[in-house]
Amino acid sequence: MIRFDEVRYPIGIQDFRDLRNGGYLYVDKTELIARLIWRGKYIFLGRPRRFGKSLLLSTIEYYFRGEKALFEGTWIGMHEDEWTLYPVLHFDMSLNSGKNDRVVEIFLNECLSQYEQEYNLPDKSYLEDVGSRFSALIRGVYYKTGQQVVILIDEYDNGILETLDAPKEQQEAMSDVLRAFYKQPKGMDRYVKFCMVTGVSRFSSYTLFSGPNNYSDISLDSKYATICGITQQELLTVFGKGVESLAQNLKLTTEEAIKTLQLKYDSYRFTESQELVYNPFSLLNVFAERRLANYWIKSGTSKVFVKYLTRSEFDLLELQRIWVKSERMEGKYTKEDSIPLLFQTGYLTIKEVKDSLYRLGIPNGEVRSALVDQLMPSYLGVSEDEFPEMLSKLQRLVKDGDVSGWIAQMQVMMAKIPYRLFGLTKSNHEDEEARLEAKKQSIARFERTYHLIVDLFFQMLAINAHSEIEIAGGRIDMVVETDHYVYVIEFKLDGTIDEALKQIDSRGYLIPWKADDRKVYKIGIVFSSQTRNISSYAYTPKP
Repeated sequence: MIRFDEVRYPIGIQDFRDLRNGGYLYVDKTELIARLIWRGKYIFLGRPRRFGKSLLLSTIEYYFRGEKALFEGTWIGMHEDEWTLYPVLHFDMSLNSGKNDRVVEIFLNECLSQYEQEYNLPDKSYLEDVGSRFSALIRGVYYKTGQQVVILIDEYDNGILETLDAPKEQQEAMSDVLRAFYKQPKGMDRYVKFCMVTGVSRFSSYTLFSGPNNYSDISLDSKYATICGITQQELLTVFGKGVESLAQNLKLTTEEAIKTLQLKYDSYRFTESQELVYNPFSLLNVFAERRLANYWIKSGTSKVFVKYLTRSEFDLLELQRIWVKSERMEGKYTKEDSIPLLFQTGYLTIKEVKDSLYRLGIPNGEVRSALVDQLMPSYLGVSEDEFPEMLSKLQRLVKDGDVSGWIAQMQVMMAKIPYRLFGLTKSNHEDEEARLEAKKQSIARFERTYHLIVDLFFQMLAINAHSEIEIAGGRIDMVVETDHYVYVIEFKLDGTIDEALKQIDSRGYLIPWKADDRKVYKIGIVFSSQTRNISSYAYTPKP
């Protein structure tokens, strides 16, 4: 084979043997894999698509197949003394379309038939369901080889995700087929050496597994926070040449390239551990092509997912402020609560942990772009063709320093946001003091909603915007920075422009940018609870 003096990035390579024999770059995760295998017999891991789950299971498969040569130079290769050969039954559920129960049943029977032939076992296709046939296969392989069986099930929930928006009867039929298959390892400890299941949705949310307590769910376990994904340390060491090459191509310094990668692809956090990980699929493509793009999104977001989400009771503003318990993050997908779906599929990630509560938020620029492209047109009630034009115009006005222009464009976009987001809560308290307090809280939420809307607009533009910045004189509502302009903004609800501008002056909000070479604007924006939009504004350049 002809070889070139450049790094080979394993884009789309999910087989560990192909990766190692092909000379592709490999990030060694085998110490975590060894700890995982040592941990227990039944393991479940939930991660978004394209995060390396398939390669993880493939690595585990070759380990149990005793292929020592493939692990040369890895942590396991340097520490493992026994390389016992175990039989492995590996089911990749992503290889079937999952569009209905019959398709999935045919797929599973074909897999079982192949393993019956591989181990020279009798054809058991006459059995009534795939579950009975699977159970017979596990026992048959055990007695045939004299070794316990390793079972690996990848993307177990493919059929569930592809029928999210299907009629209830179709969903139940899909669950029946999968349940009959997945429940088999329970009660088969004698025959099973190790069993690991991966997917996007949390398996405990569905009744597909009999006795889910059999499985140790490591999805939120800090010890395995980085088992899928690329850490900052791995980026700097393993991908060092890729970072340098990207920097040269983009005409950036190495430090600027790293910062750009962080903003675009980093900040996934799946556990209480504060270590963040990059999206591996996006990073590999960035270094292979030496350019920035939304690779993860373009790799195939399910149309069923987008259709389901836009039909649900989905509040896009909630993504900017949501605090939840772990039970909600791991919950079942429903049209009444889309947070589990957004978290488990990677559109939200953990930002902060406090007192057993998790603050969720949008991970990075790539995901923000996805939410904009896929969901905002439906959210604002505009066509997919009209929305990019609106967004492009807003971005151009902000970057050009046209304050009146970009505020007017925001007014147009805000006018299209659903009425339900702006309703003030009515109080039924008989006590006057309680009623006034309820009204005060409702108004505070109302004002916060406006603030979040403006914040979200700037996030969609991928422009540097920060909210509620603490300085010596107080807390600035928002600061927006471009290459040539700085906008220091104070919001008021049903107030006056003078109040907003005087607050900026009296509390010294402009002081941090006093020596800035860019043009600095102080901007007052007043929202109306009656029109549910920007009612007035004023701005002046920094004196």
